[in-house]
Amino acid sequence: MTLVLGVLLLFALATIGLLVHRLRAAPQPSVQLAREDRPLPAPDTALTRRLGELEHDAVRQRDRVERALAERDRALDERDQARADRDGGTAETQQLTAARDRAAAERDQAQFQAVKATREKERAEDEAIRLHEEKERLRAEYEAAHREVLAEAEEAVDALRRAEERLREFDLDEHDHTWISSDAGRPLADEDDPPRSAIPQQLSLSADTAADSVVDGADLGAVVVRAASVCGDRHRQRQQHRRDAVLLRMPVGLGGSTLLSAVAAGAPDGAWSQSAASHACRALVTQVQNQADVLSSWLAPRSDAPPGEPDTLEDFSTPAAALRLTLADVGRAIRVEANNRGWSSQEGTADDGAVEVAMTGLLSPLGDRPSRTHLAFGAGDGMVLRLRDGHWSTVFPVQEAGPGGPPLPRRDAKVRWDPIHTRAGDLLAVCSRPTAQLLLHEGTGDWFADRWEGRQPRLMSFLLHVSAHVRTAVEDRSLVCLWDFGNAADAERAGQPRR
Repeated sequence: MTLVLGVLLLFALATIGLLVHRLRAAPQPSVQLAREDRPLPAPDTALTRRLGELEHDAVRQRDRVERALAERDRALDERDQARADRDGGTAETQQLTAARDRAAAERDQAQFQAVKATREKERAEDEAIRLHEEKERLRAEYEAAHREVLAEAEEAVDALRRAEERLREFDLDEHDHTWISSDAGRPLADEDDPPRSAIPQQLSLSADTAADSVVDGADLGAVVVRAASVCGDRHRQRQQHRRDAVLLRMPVGLGGSTLLSAVAAGAPDGAWSQSAASHACRALVTQVQNQADVLSSWLAPRSDAPPGEPDTLEDFSTPAAALRLTLADVGRAIRVEANNRGWSSQEGTADDGAVEVAMTGLLSPLGDRPSRTHLAFGAGDGMVLRLRDGHWSTVFPVQEAGPGGPPLPRRDAKVRWDPIHTRAGDLLAVCSRPTAQLLLHEGTGDWFADRWEGRQPRLMSFLLHVSAHVRTAVEDRSLVCLWDFGNAADAERAGQPRR
C-alpha cells in the first residue's frame, strides 16, 4: 500500500513539473511591440484549452495526492494499530504460555500427589494387615494370660483360704496378753532386750512404691516428738508398698513456736493412696501456713490463765472455719494432683478409692508450760490417744462424735476438731486406726506404755518399737508420739540413759 502511494506521488510531481516547464517555454508578449503600438496577436485557442486542461489535471492530481497522503496516514495508523494488536497478541501469547506452564506444573503436582496417595494407601493397607496380625497375636496372648490369671486366682483363693484358716489358729481372745513374743517365747522387756522388728523379705513391685519404713523426730525443749510409718505384713506378703505417711513441720507464720504433726493413712487397697498421703501432708503444711493468722491467735498462751487451767482461749469458734477450709483445700489438692497424674477421673466419684486418705493433724504450742492445749483436727478414721498414768485413752475424736467419717478427698468428708489438754508427763499419739487399735489393746498397749511413758526413746529404738512383730496386726502402722515434759530441764533428764 505504501509503495502504491509513493508511485502516485511521484507521478503527480512529474506532471506538475511538466506543466510548469511548458508554461515557462511559452512565448511572452513583447514589451517593445506594445510600446510601438503594434497590435497583439490573437490568443491561441488550442493552447488556452490545453492550459485549462492542464490546470484541471493539476487540480485533479493535487486532489489525488491529498487523497494519497490521507490514505498513507490511514495506512500508518492501521500499521500502528496492527503493531499494537501484534504486541497485545504477543502479551496474550506470553500469558497463555505462562498459564500453560502453570497448568503443566499443577498437573505434575497432582500426578505426584496421586502417586504419593497411592503409596500411602499401600502403606496403610500393609499397616492394617500388620495391626490385624498383631491384634490376633495379642488376642492369643491375652487368652493365654487370662487362663493363667484364672489359674493363679484360683490358687490365690485357695492360699487365702488356707491363710485365713491359719490366722484363725493364731487369733487370741481379750484375756491373752502374749501377742508380742521374742525368740525365747517371753514378752519383750526393756532397751537391753530390743524388739524383733519384721524385716521385708521382698521389695515392692508397685510403680508408686515408697520406703518400707520411715522415722523422724526432734527434741524441742519441753516437747519431744517421734514419728514413724512402717509397712504392714499384709502389704509385704503381697509385694505392695506402704500406704501411709507421717509429717513433722514448724509452719511458717506461727512464729516458730508451734509444731504441726500429722498422720495421713491411705486406703489399704488404694492403688495411689501412698502418693496421695504424701501429697496430702505437703498440702497440709501449705494450707496451715495460709491460715496462720487465725490459728496463731487461738494458740497464743494466755498470760492471765490460773494454774491448772487451759492456757488458750476456750472460744473454739475462732479456728473452726480456718480448719474446715484447711482440710477442704487439702482434699482439693489431692483431687487436682490425682487428675493431673491420671490417678482418678475428673469427677472423682468412681475412682476416689484409689486416693482416699484419712488425715489427722495436731498443732502443739512449744515452750515451757505447766499445762498445754493442743489443737487436734482431721477427716476420716484417724485418732489421737493420750497416755497418762500408764493408761491409754482416746481424746480425739471425742466419744460422742462416734467413729470416723468419710476420708479425703470425698466431698462428703466431715471435718472434726477439738482442743486437747496435756500436763507434764503426758504422751499424745496421733495414729492411724490400725495403730490406735494396737495401742488400745490391753496386751500390746501395756507393752508400748512400759517403753514410752516418761521416756524419750532414740529414733532407731522408736522405729524398732513401732515395727515390733505382732502376729495379728497385719496393717500398716503409722503414728506420731509427742511427749510433754513441762519444761526443757525435765525433758533433758528423761533423755538420759537409764543406769
